[in-house]
Amino acid sequence: MKQYNFFLIAVLSSILLIGTTGCEDFLTKDHPTATTDDEFWKTMNECENALGQCRSWPKAGHGGDDLSFVCMEGMTDNMYFLSNFEQRIVMVGNGSLVPPTSNNSPSSWESTFWTWRYYYQKIRRCCRFLEHVDAAYFSDESERTRMKVEARTWRAWYHLNLLRWYGRNDGIPIVDNSLDPTEVYIGRNTVEECLDFLNREFDEILNVQDEKAFPFLWDEGRRDRICQAVVLAMKMDINLQFKKYDLAKAAAKRLIDSRAFELYYDTESEPSDLSANYRNLFTYKGEQNKERIFFTKDGANDIWFRNMGTPLGGQGCAAPLKSLLDTYETIDGKTIQSLPASERQQYEKNPLYKPRDPRLAATYILPGDNSSISNYTYTPFDPGSSDYVGKTGASRSGYMLKKFIDENDRSTGYGSLDFPLYRYAEVLLDYVECLVETGDWQNPDVETYINMIRHRAGLPAMDKSVYNTQEKVRELYRRERRVELCFENKRYDDIRRWGIGTETMSGPIYGAWNPNDEAFVLIETRACVFPKYDSWPLPQQEETANSNIKQPTGW
Repeated sequence: MKQYNFFLIAVLSSILLIGTTGCEDFLTKDHPTATTDDEFWKTMNECENALGQCRSWPKAGHGGDDLSFVCMEGMTDNMYFLSNFEQRIVMVGNGSLVPPTSNNSPSSWESTFWTWRYYYQKIRRCCRFLEHVDAAYFSDESERTRMKVEARTWRAWYHLNLLRWYGRNDGIPIVDNSLDPTEVYIGRNTVEECLDFLNREFDEILNVQDEKAFPFLWDEGRRDRICQAVVLAMKMDINLQFKKYDLAKAAAKRLIDSRAFELYYDTESEPSDLSANYRNLFTYKGEQNKERIFFTKDGANDIWFRNMGTPLGGQGCAAPLKSLLDTYETIDGKTIQSLPASERQQYEKNPLYKPRDPRLAATYILPGDNSSISNYTYTPFDPGSSDYVGKTGASRSGYMLKKFIDENDRSTGYGSLDFPLYRYAEVLLDYVECLVETGDWQNPDVETYINMIRHRAGLPAMDKSVYNTQEKVRELYRRERRVELCFENKRYDDIRRWGIGTETMSGPIYGAWNPNDEAFVLIETRACVFPKYDSWPLPQQEETANSNIKQPTGW
């Protein structure tokens, strides 16, 4: 199979225009002054260095060349995002995005919208690594095997993300060999071809029989390496996104049955502190936990600086939305939508009017909060406060994000907190979704795994007298998923997989109740159209230069 991305070929083929460089040199160099393949691929250390160039770890805040996963929550009904970087996230969120052109090309601070180019560059590096690693001398063949597994998995990871962001309805070009300048004008593979490719890759990787090179889970000091659990999580994820429920369920079940993971509990907290389990899962206290499967080390290092307001030395980028806070149940397991109108309105105006799901207090800083941050009171509706809604560096909603915030980062605004990419709670929720969506909603595992998550959160077990049909159980697990995984870059895919974009991504979005105006803060009115906003548009030069590569549906 030789299917390649045009943009990269265009960039690399330009090297051929240099008169002193012939075709033979191009086939062994990525740049005319670079070391040739024959000169480079000699030792295990050189291969390790090359493998490092194959990796790209998503971050929580600004990721440089890497993606900004918490910021991307601004593309959903969970959050409004505003900053001096990644400004196109706002456009995806409100439906005003246009395909990037030479006149409106993303800046260097908008790495999310360089993803098409950047990920195909990474794919090329993975391909070149796999094509040349066998030429090097290794004193330990298990190390060669480990590196080959990692390169194949990272290549699959890039395809996985490109498919769901740029080709949910249309597919993407599959690249499984390094670029050949004679094969330029290629189009998209179908979604089914992409899924077949990914599942074949995952299965072949999982068939590697070398416990030393490819264990089920690496020990704590080597958790940045690819293991069987990570590959299973990726396989589970992409198949769930495209409703291949049997494949997703099987991968999730292998993770569950391994007993290698468990939900985190803060065993040092007071029993009365119901929010501690969830809260400390995302702080340094709970960082070394058995719930995480795949994570970016130090990936949330700038979360304080990006999301706290100016009084706390931050930029105030993240503004959680009212619709998300309205999703949290009361402490006795009732939705506020099921309450009498007068009581529901009290909860909407004051989310902690009466005790709620403890994850709410663990996730947000609310107006008047004087306990989440020491020697600080959040006053978004005091015109004299730097936190006043609408001021530069203040949350636009009147709510601030508390998840991932640790006071150890306060002095500089930066730290070394890890960011989760896959964790065990997601596995349980994915497994439940697969059961429910295949008609097996009465399977005892549905109740068991939902209750595991609810119990950890401090909520009562699911009420089977209420959740007694497939539709009602679907409603419950979707609500649990939104609350449990918020700000972990899961909601974007959930909206598209569940087909709820029109109802969630159009119309006005609101923040907190402003007592001065006696109204909820109106942030903006969104107008996302689907299926157009199922995918991101390609850079316009892709379509202009290559008639075989088309914009996604709707663009």
